[in-house]
Amino acid sequence: MTAGDRDLFVGAAAHVDARLTAATRIEEPFPHVRVDRLMPDDLYERLAGSWPADEVFWSERPEQRLDLVPKPPGLRPADSRADGYDRLPPSVREVWDFFVLEINRRVIGPHLERLFAAEIGARVVMLADSQRQGIELPPYLQPPFRPQMNVGRLMGRGYGYRLRPHVDALAYLVTALHYFPRGDDEAGALGTTLYKAERELNPADLLARGKTAYFDDAGITVEPVAQIPFVGNTLLAFANTGRSAHGMRITTKGVWRRAYQSHLSLKGDHHHL
Repeated sequence: MTAGDRDLFVGAAAHVDARLTAATRIEEPFPHVRVDRLMPDDLYERLAGSWPADEVFWSERPEQRLDLVPKPPGLRPADSRADGYDRLPPSVREVWDFFVLEINRRVIGPHLERLFAAEIGARVVMLADSQRQGIELPPYLQPPFRPQMNVGRLMGRGYGYRLRPHVDALAYLVTALHYFPRGDDEAGALGTTLYKAERELNPADLLARGKTAYFDDAGITVEPVAQIPFVGNTLLAFANTGRSAHGMRITTKGVWRRAYQSHLSLKGDHHHL
């Protein structure tokens, strides 16, 4: 790492901290924040320019889906989608390692805990109450509940991909999405849609499923009310509650949606994402 890199990284952490300190919660259709120009331009451009080539991603091509889970030093996620990370050049791994551990985990994570403290507390109380009632919880959902930003994943999504309105897995307390448009792919249609649900998924639904839960599977009607534009260097973060209905669909040929997603999670680094 050069002296210039060290200066860049130190300045980036202070910049992100200041941007999140000034962030304000938006309550509808569910608690979320949107932060534009989250990172200083030089760090964002370094990350965007270091976006890995498609061939190192785990691929599900018929679904137009690519995923790559980072493996920072000392961490070995139990996820086959991390296998290609070791094939990246050291300079690329270095900048993504810094973002994953120093920016996402040490700076963004504590701010998200603060911004969504009420919703996080409610989820932890629900889990503790369920355990006292004799409901068996997965091994990774045992007290003491200590949330931490997970290593996340770099994602590519192409034409035809659709993610129905849903809430994320039970272990995830807050979801964070960072947008990295590719050239001309910066467009509102590639962003994230937020929905207002007629009622929330109840705790029993979430406990029974454990994983991603879809509103249409539960017979709950949702209405799109906000579209977060797909603009580079934007952070969208929201509390993962029973009414946090979100989704996306790519209907334009030739575009590609690049995003990094992470969660304030009750799972440890050694668990599958």
